[in-house]
Amino acid sequence: MLATMELLSRHDLISRALHLVLSKKDTITFEVVMNEDAMDHVVLALARKKTAKMMHKEERDLQRFASPVVAPPAGRKWVADELMVVAESKEVAGDLITDVVLDQVFGDKAFEKFGKWFVSLHFSDQSPGSHKKILMFKFVLPDAKNISDMSRLVTLVPYYIDLIGRYKLSSHARSKTEAARAKAAQEAYKELQNARQEAMQKKKAEKKKLMEEVEALRKKEDKERARQLKKAGPKLKMLRR
Repeated sequence: MLATMELLSRHDLISRALHLVLSKKDTITFEVVMNEDAMDHVVLALARKKTAKMMHKEERDLQRFASPVVAPPAGRKWVADELMVVAESKEVAGDLITDVVLDQVFGDKAFEKFGKWFVSLHFSDQSPGSHKKILMFKFVLPDAKNISDMSRLVTLVPYYIDLIGRYKLSSHARSKTEAARAKAAQEAYKELQNARQEAMQKKKAEKKKLMEEVEALRKKEDKERARQLKKAGPKLKMLRR
């Protein structure tokens, strides 16, 4: 597990004022790399609505596999109104947004108290980085007097490591996720082939341009050489008798 803190600059008044205006805060991100056999097909994100929409637009795995869960699973309590779930299926969302985490952080009552320290979570078996299977948790770092509130959020990390490690999709959901991944792999292969073809065409065009420039330079040099020879050659004078 890797924990990364992003601390705001505090060395001058202008920076501090700017952070206040933009409501920027210190954050900490926990990144957990899951073993290949310890995570099923899962793509899910949870954040405030504005952030969730931005993540859905910018994160490649969310773009390709997930969509906003606009209504809670039937008969279930659900996340606070401020939050949005983006998931590959309603089954995944319902299975991973459990009553435990709703009572602890994400339900209306708990989020009213602890939500100010939550930024986002993002789980994916299709992460575009060097590791495919990743759990990401991002929180605001509280000030010293509220640091105890952080413990409730941090407990989400081991909770989800255990839950995701044990989680298995239903056969119906798995058939859909397998089809989606097969399609994504095919599209990625086509993109790679197109990129290679474009690179080859670009290389050919550059080579052709270079050859044309070399040929143009050769002709110019030949022309200049002929001019210099003509200039340096003997001058003959015709005499009439």
